Amino acid sequence: MSFVSVFLFSSFCSLLAVADTSDVSAISSSKPEYESTAELKRIIEVGVLAIRGHLYAEQRWQPTLDWLESQIPDTRFVLRPLDLPQMAAAVESQHIDLVLTNPGQAVRLGRQYALSWLATLSSTAPVSQNHGIGSTLVVRNDSPYQRWEDIAGHPVAAVAENAFGGYLTLRYQITLSGGNPDEFFADVHFLGFPIDANLYQLRDHTVEAAVVPACLLENMVKEGLLEPDAFRVINNRAPDGFPCEVSTALYPNWSFAKTERTSASLAKQVSRALLAMPADSHAAIAAGASGWTSPVSLLAIDKLYQELDIHPLQQPWWQEALRWLKAHQEWGWGLIMLIVFLNAYHFWLEYRFSRSQKSLEAAQLRLKEKSDLLEHAQRVAIVGELGSSLAHEINQPLAAIRNYSEGGMLRLQKHKPHEEIIPVMEKIQEQVDRADAIIRRLRTLIQKRSVDKTSCDMESLIHDTVALLAFRLKKQGVTVSRTCQGAPHALLIDAVGIQQVLVNLLNNAMDACEEATTETMMTSDTVTYTNINTNIEPYIDAVIDKKNDTKKGTNNGAVLSVITEGVQSGDALYYRAQIEVCTNYMPTALRIQIIDNGTGLRAGSQENISRAFNSSKPDGLGLGLAICRDIIEAHGGELTLANREHQAPSTFQAERAPQTDQAPQGCIATITLPYDGIAMAATHSTSQTRSVS
Repeated sequence: MSFVSVFLFSSFCSLLAVADTSDVSAISSSKPEYESTAELKRIIEVGVLAIRGHLYAEQRWQPTLDWLESQIPDTRFVLRPLDLPQMAAAVESQHIDLVLTNPGQAVRLGRQYALSWLATLSSTAPVSQNHGIGSTLVVRNDSPYQRWEDIAGHPVAAVAENAFGGYLTLRYQITLSGGNPDEFFADVHFLGFPIDANLYQLRDHTVEAAVVPACLLENMVKEGLLEPDAFRVINNRAPDGFPCEVSTALYPNWSFAKTERTSASLAKQVSRALLAMPADSHAAIAAGASGWTSPVSLLAIDKLYQELDIHPLQQPWWQEALRWLKAHQEWGWGLIMLIVFLNAYHFWLEYRFSRSQKSLEAAQLRLKEKSDLLEHAQRVAIVGELGSSLAHEINQPLAAIRNYSEGGMLRLQKHKPHEEIIPVMEKIQEQVDRADAIIRRLRTLIQKRSVDKTSCDMESLIHDTVALLAFRLKKQGVTVSRTCQGAPHALLIDAVGIQQVLVNLLNNAMDACEEATTETMMTSDTVTYTNINTNIEPYIDAVIDKKNDTKKGTNNGAVLSVITEGVQSGDALYYRAQIEVCTNYMPTALRIQIIDNGTGLRAGSQENISRAFNSSKPDGLGLGLAICRDIIEAHGGELTLANREHQAPSTFQAERAPQTDQAPQGCIATITLPYDGIAMAATHSTSQTRSVS
């Protein structure tokens, strides 16, 4: 029985022990829950703009958060130091409850997100307590710069392109002063946060100036980070009583704001606590302020952003235009229709222009072909006019060949030595070459050819041209004189084309002389004139006998006697046809003048004389001078025609009656050819004169 009693007693004690243990566990488990409930506080995230780094932000603003905790029960305020981009991202994503930042970012955030302003920091200055943000332009004390204009274009340190109270504020101040901020900040260095680095870069001569917030220089000197007299401020305009130097106007101070994540009741409590902060409290002293006041207007900052065209509410021009079009759709549709019409009209004009261009190109091609045909026809016409002269020239070598061949045959029949026959054969070969040259010249004139410029002796070319026309000159009784001034040179020209021009001009001169002959009464049977020089090959047969017409000429003297049928002996000479060909080798160009004493240019015909299909001759095509002008212009030269004055050419010494207004005047045709590829080899003497009649 005693054993049973002991067993029961021990079992009862065990049950009591288990019950007691369960109660203790229940109490211990319920006690932490109670304590956590008693210690439960609201966590309020406060984003603070850390312009000088996280440590400085905690030192300056943590006492303010501690003050709020002491004034608002069951609330814990946690400080989150952020830079400019981080602050904007935190507000956009609603990761913070309260915002403590400078007024520049406050305007940017407040115009884009739903922020409610709670209070504005008050400075310790006796005046403008609500305005303490500005920019200071700092240079080294030994710097030569005295004005902000002196620093333009030099290296300048700043925080960021969108930093208020530094870069933006000074940029606005330069704009108000009439300066160009782009030129001033042509070499700006953006260093970011912390802003102390700007003054360190200036101290180390990395930059020439630094743009920092107001009072930063004074605070760093007080903290022993900078030498007191190492720097100075440019353009100080601080108001009286303001403790720091500043280069711009002052703007509203730092501001407290709540985001949509914070309740209105908590915002009211925070606002009351900030406004109740005494000026001598630890929080106010740490913030460098005299406390907090109700939110002030940020209109000045709005105007600054608008002036700089960076206001957050400003929209791009295309968005403004789109909004205007939505409000005025009728004008929008009208503008669209106008654009469509203008484009259609433009395409129509392009089509018309393309079609007209093709038509003009085809017409130009046809005109070019016809011009080539007309030029060819002119060459053929010239060859036809010169046919008799060419036949006469060819007859001379043929006659000489016949004489030499007959003489050679006679010598062979007489069994003369071969040595006596060789000179005869050489003479025959010379005459063959002469006839071949005349034929080649004729073929060149009538062929369609491209311009082929070769080195040519102009004196020889003129000599050959006069020789080509000698038959007609002799037939019409025209005297030709040659003069040359300067040292002749070989010229790079189109010899056939220039000869065509000379032939045409000489033919025109002979036509004018022939017309003048018919208009002038000849009253003498004897002419005596002096020829300056006759050192050219004779073009006139010594004696030509015709029925009732006898002409005698000599080429080795200076006197020529002419007896003409129908002229009474002893009468005075009134007219004698004369042509003078003058060449003048000037320093930059060759000038050729063909001067005649014919009828001259008709009144009113000088302006149209060189136009195609304009002729003063009854049977003329009006192409000669036009082609001559084209040939001369192809050489870069100029062809001019003008009447000569009432005087004979300088090389003529003729006995003639005085000129009257009705008497023939004559014409001067002037060819000017600029030197192009001249071979500087003199071919003749400085001055010489030739004559042919």
